[in-house]
Amino acid sequence: MKKLVREVGPWVDKERFWNREEELENLIELLDEGANIMITAPRRIGKTSLIREAGNRISDRFCCLQLDLQKSNSHADVITELSVATRPHMKLWSKTKDVFKNIISTAAVSIDSLSNNDLTTKFRDALLSNWQNKGDRMIEAIATSEDPVIIFMDEFPLVINRLLKGAEYKITPERLKEADTFLSWIRSITIQYKGRIRIVLTGSIGLEPILQQAGLSHTVNTFTPFELDPWDVKTAAGCLQALANNYKILFREGAKERMLKLIGSPIPHHVQIFFNYIYIDCKKRKNMECRKEDADRIFKSRMLSVRGHAELSTYEERLKMVLSNELLPLALELLTEAAVTGRLTVKAAEILRLDSDLDAKRSKEALREIIGILEHDGYLIKKKDAHVFVSNLVRDWWKARFGFQYLPAAGRERR
Repeated sequence: MKKLVREVGPWVDKERFWNREEELENLIELLDEGANIMITAPRRIGKTSLIREAGNRISDRFCCLQLDLQKSNSHADVITELSVATRPHMKLWSKTKDVFKNIISTAAVSIDSLSNNDLTTKFRDALLSNWQNKGDRMIEAIATSEDPVIIFMDEFPLVINRLLKGAEYKITPERLKEADTFLSWIRSITIQYKGRIRIVLTGSIGLEPILQQAGLSHTVNTFTPFELDPWDVKTAAGCLQALANNYKILFREGAKERMLKLIGSPIPHHVQIFFNYIYIDCKKRKNMECRKEDADRIFKSRMLSVRGHAELSTYEERLKMVLSNELLPLALELLTEAAVTGRLTVKAAEILRLDSDLDAKRSKEALREIIGILEHDGYLIKKKDAHVFVSNLVRDWWKARFGFQYLPAAGRERR
């Protein structure tokens, strides 16, 4: 009887990692063949968990460096994270210290006694003046590793988005040049150190739409796309049962199936969230049985709550990161139309475009751009003659969040 510990945090690995064996096998096979990889998937699918678990499983023959770039804003930040990531690897760490020997010579205490936070500060300061020179030296040092090196760069698209758009989310010629220089530098690593260094890029927003906005798609043509889909229904049901086994919850007939139908797309994080609410409710009722009616009640009262639901608020927040302030209002209208009416038709999208504050020419370009981003980042999918939400949960939550007093496109047409 399989058991699983609940987990609604950012990522899981080892005993908390559920299934994905086929995807892991395919990813590791590509890495063994020397590929540089760009993982593409909608939000909350488990990209970070996949690369963490892959790193665990191949650490016997690869030197795996895991970089979390969530808070990184620049190329200097990325190289800083790369430098600190070598610390657990003694031989690489000695080479890193050599690259930053000027810091060591002036430090009042031994660099080995510094915390990672203090190291990050010192390394970043050293990189502000000439990031590329020290970056080149770091990569040269890493390439001398006894084992081939894999650099996992999680949240890489966030860095590029910040480089390109700054705090105002606006691409300028200067920012475009900076981003192009950095991306070209990354690309040069994949070519120059082929066989010695592999780079894996992933993140919670799509990299391709950002690069398309800036005309920089060519900078990632050395990366192999790797698509990661939601769980299938069987895998998701198995996860729910393993969680139930661990917490002594009895799912009555049809309860698991009802949960998965309510969610729609079995996104791993959403499955875990739903079970967590079920477990809390069972404990509160002092009854460890869950029926279909319980699933319906908890979905409506907890899963669709717009108060303090940080797990789903990221769908709104991440969209703001990708789109400019100019395009965001139209994107919100398109998603709300799809949520309230159940589908976004071509006719409805055209009405909303004409009703926006954008001029006619710009709005046509904007509509194509927005729909492309909403498809790529897993909000909407094209079905027959309309777009619909990929996830029933996100659709229903979006409707609860934005649907109050929303006037659908059909009603505007009659005005």
